[in-house]
This record gives sequence, C-alpha cells and structure tokens, in this order.
Amino acid sequence: MIKGLSSATTVEITQYFELRRLTATILCAGMGVAGLMASAPVLAYSSIYVFGDSLSDAGQFPDSELGGLNTLRFTNRLGPDHDTTPYGQIATQLLAKELGLSVVPSTSIVRDQAGLPDGTNYAVGGYTTDQILASITQEGGSVVQAGTPFDRSKDGYLVASGGVADSEALYYVNGGGNDFLNGLVTGPEGAVGAAHTLADAVNALAEAGASTIMVANLPDVGKTPAGQAAGPAQAAGTSALVEIFNDALGQRLAALDGSVDIIRLNTDGLMAEILASPGEFGFADDVPLDRVCFDGACNITPYGQGGAQEDPDKLLFNDGVHPTTAGQHVLGDYAYAMLAAPGVLGLAPRLAVGALDATQHGLSNELRPGAQVEGVRVFATGSATEGSEHGRRSDSRESLDSTQRGAGVGVMLPFGHGYGGVAVSQRYGEFDLDNGSDLDVEGQVFSLFARQHLGPVGVQAVASYGDFALDLDRHVRLGKSSRTLSGDPDGDGFGAEVRVDYRLTDSDSLWYTAPFMAYRHVEADIDGYREAGSAANALIVSSQDLKERRVELGFMADRGLMDGYGLYAEAALGEHLGDDPKAAEVRLASLPSNAWRADDMERDSDHYLRVDAGWRMQLGENGMLHLGAGAETWDEVAAHFEVGASLAF
Repeated sequence: MIKGLSSATTVEITQYFELRRLTATILCAGMGVAGLMASAPVLAYSSIYVFGDSLSDAGQFPDSELGGLNTLRFTNRLGPDHDTTPYGQIATQLLAKELGLSVVPSTSIVRDQAGLPDGTNYAVGGYTTDQILASITQEGGSVVQAGTPFDRSKDGYLVASGGVADSEALYYVNGGGNDFLNGLVTGPEGAVGAAHTLADAVNALAEAGASTIMVANLPDVGKTPAGQAAGPAQAAGTSALVEIFNDALGQRLAALDGSVDIIRLNTDGLMAEILASPGEFGFADDVPLDRVCFDGACNITPYGQGGAQEDPDKLLFNDGVHPTTAGQHVLGDYAYAMLAAPGVLGLAPRLAVGALDATQHGLSNELRPGAQVEGVRVFATGSATEGSEHGRRSDSRESLDSTQRGAGVGVMLPFGHGYGGVAVSQRYGEFDLDNGSDLDVEGQVFSLFARQHLGPVGVQAVASYGDFALDLDRHVRLGKSSRTLSGDPDGDGFGAEVRVDYRLTDSDSLWYTAPFMAYRHVEADIDGYREAGSAANALIVSSQDLKERRVELGFMADRGLMDGYGLYAEAALGEHLGDDPKAAEVRLASLPSNAWRADDMERDSDHYLRVDAGWRMQLGENGMLHLGAGAETWDEVAAHFEVGASLAF
C-alpha cells in the first residue's frame, strides 16, 4: 500500500471520484449538457508540460485496487481481465513516449508519499477551466483531491518557475468538459466564459515565454454516452453549446497567431470521423459507439466488461465520457502527427533542389575536357542517385530513403577558347519515409553551360531553370487506422555553378590534371496548397522556399580518348554554407486560426566528401559511351550512377 495511507483511505479516495463521475452523469441527463475533455515529435523538445483535466491526467490519484505506486487514470484497465490490472496509458503519456520524453504527474499523492520527485503533468481529473488556469498562475494553484481529507497542493507552474516558461518545451492544454459537467455552462454566455478562461491559460504560458503550445478543442459532448442519455433534444443543445465554446476559444487563440506556435487539435472533428467509420479504426460497427461503454451504466453490449466478447478496444468510451485506451491511442497518434507534419512537408523544397543539384552535377561531367571533340557533339544522358538519411529532421525520429532519377539530351559546340551548349532533362525525385509518407517531384530542367580555357586556367559555368509538379502524400497513423493526406503543389527553381581549375599537365598531354574550386547556388520555391483527405487532419501549407549554397575544393584527373577508351576521377571536400532546410508553416484546415512550424531541420554535418570516377569508350568513328559512378558522404551516404552516349559531327 501507499506509505501513510491505509487501505480504507485509498478506497475512500477512489469512491470519492466514482461519486463525482456518477454526479456528472446525472447532471448531464438533467441539464442536457455533458463533458468529454480532449485528451491529450521530437527529441527537439526539452520536456512536455500538460495542463488539463481527466483526459490528460497521467495519474495524480492512487489506485485503491492495486495499491503501491499504481495510480488511477480515467480509462480502462489493461487485459487480460480488465479488473485487477493497471490502468492503461492516456494520450499525453503516449505522445510523450513518441517524443522520447516522460510525463510524470506534478502533484501526485502516490509519488509524494513514496518520496519520489514531481513531474510536469499538471492535469487533474475533475478540473474546470478556472482550476486549469490556477494550476499555471496561482500560488497553491495545483491542487489534487480538493474538498477531501487527502488534499495535496503546490504552486502553479509559473509561480514555481519564477514566471518564466521553458521556451524549448512543448506545452499541452485541454479543458472545458467539467465546466459543462458541473453545471457551470448552461447557456452561450457560460460557454464563452469557459472558453476565455482556457484561452487565458494559453496566454499566460505564451507571455511567460512558451513557444509551442498544443491546444485541443472540446469534442461534441452531446455525442457521448452521457450526452445521448439525456435525449435527442438535450443532446442537440449540448452540441450547440460546445460549438459556441470552440468558436470562442478559436477567436481568442487567433490573437496569438504569428507570435507563438499554437497547434490546434480538432478532437471534435476526429471524434466525428471515428463515429462515422468505426470499423476503420478497429472499433465495433455493430453497436452505437456514442451510446455504449465498456464499464458503467452504459455497459450494455457483449464487448463491455463481463460481456461474452469482452474487449475494450472495440468501444470508444470506457464510461459515459472517457475514452478507452483504444481511443486514447487514436488521440495520441493524432497529436503526434500534428507535431511531425511541418518537418515532413518541409522536405518538399529539397526534392526540387535535389533535381537541380543532380542536373548541375551531370552537366559538369559532360563538360570534362576529355569528353570534348573539335566539332559539334550531341549527347544523351541518364542518371540516378540513391541515399538514406537518419535523424536529420528535428521533429521526427523516422529515417527516409531518397531517389533522384533523370534523363536528358543536349548539344555541345565549340566557341572561343572552349565550348558550350544547351540541354533539357526530365527529372524525377522521391522521398520515402519510414512512417509511410511518400513525397514525389517531377519536372523539366533547362540548362545553359560553357567552358573556356585561358592558358592553364579552366573556367566553366552551368545555369539551370526547373519547372516542377509535386505529389505529396503524408501518412498519418491513428491507432489501428491511418489516413493519407495529399497535396499537389507546383514549384520552380534556379541553379548556377561556377568552377575554376588550374591545369598541371602540358597542353598537348593526353592527361588533364588540376586542382579546382567550385561554388554552387541552388534555390527552389514551392507554392502553398491545401491537403485533401481527412477533415480533422488536413492542413493548409504555406508557400516554401529553400536556398542551398555549397563550395568545394578538390583535384581532378582526366584522360582523353586513346586506343578506344578514356577515364576520369576526382575527389572534393565540400562545405554547405548556412543552407539548412526549413520546416513548413502549416495550419489546420478545419481550425485555421493559428499557424505553427517545427524547428528548422539541421544537417548532422555541413561538411561532405565527394568522389567521382568514370570510363569512356569510343563507338565507331564518331560515337562515345560514358559510364560513371560516385558518392557523396560524411555522416550519410548518397551514391550516384550515370550513363551517357554522344555523337560528334
């Protein structure tokens, strides 16, 4: 048992909360109002702070059945018997796990009695919006078990922190359900007042320095078992008040747009999608999910506790207002997907930049001295680059596989002290993410290029313009279900490279060996767009741009055709110049009041080593075949291959 608390005491605690739950249901039935609180990636956050009610409560109260360090959470117990086992995890705990963080109760009676440190989850079952605000801003404002002999209280978060919020942390805020349950919301004025109080809590965190705040709206509590039990007319009245609450909350949050990242969670819309297609989420589709539950007065199906097919995962609600662990998993996945989205979608400009980079690299190979002839040369090329990246996105631990492929044709002709020409290529690029997201680009790149020899000095330049169409499929896991959100924006880009080398061999030598220095500038712009798909998940994505600059120092060796073959090789050390990609700015299409973005993505290293080698073979009198391969590496490896053929006139 818990140190300092007898078995009878812990039983009394649990009975007290069961009484509050029953009272809430009775209030709901009599007044036509009910409450379902929205429950609540990633290593970029220092910690996660949670403020809310029972759907975010990670275990402030003792578990009287199991004792010890076990705590009460407002969901079902785990299997196999769902009776003498611990409670499952709730959405904020699942979210923290995805982020590689822990979220421990802030004012836990159990942890206090056991001498364990407090945590950062200030959410407490039964809290109204006034109490949520107090848990942030008031002395002694974090109170557990208020009104019973077993109180514990401590200062609110900002009081304890000296009025400063950790700007590197993630903050999660939900609430409003208990304002309905406790009879504090009986009309529009009360709904607006409760929403404004919750917004005050968000404002307090923002003013103290919080930079990323996740805010859940209130689901349609008229479509919970408790709400439905009140009858159709009262349930409709509840739904109308919830809509007023959510509208008022959104209007207040809109004032923070642009000054802090507010991540809106449309838990109302998500709940509607589940109820519309329960089978897709693994729930039973042969019972009315909004009227039945696993444990309590609404336990009237074979899937309920003690039923012939007992299985809480088949039901959305554990009791009249709280989700089962299956529902919590959907909510946790949903929150994580919103955090991860800007980093995933922020990869789009890199697809276009990659296409331009590959084009520039291929044309540099065509400009090599050993490939040139005295007359006009027409060439065709094909290339592919394959690579993988791990941990480069600050908002996701998932890796990705990258592909760039292309084919092009061009013409080279002599002029001045060298040669130049034009080329056009068709490019295709893809990022395939571990989470199932698939981002594609396709388009055409048009290029001008030239090389001139001024004594031992060689100078070459390549300029390219690309016109692209993107197909961006973002995959979202939602418990046992998933959604794919699609966007098809257009984009374009420009690339230019200048390279200078100094020949060490004689001008009449078959070999051309030279140290060189190169600078490349590539930039891409992607139009804004709105994702198609799930209304609760779809995002509005702002236009994006990316500039990549790099410089190289290296050495090249090139042997012209002799006895029917030639070859080349070069190695270079490169440096990226302050061009780390940016995460996309997004806003929820169904709740567009606020925009957010993840931390900008960072390379593991700005340095890289590039090596290239190739072989040429003469075909007939005027033809030539070219095969090449190479790699760019430091922390990650990208290998590229190319094949080309040319005909001289």
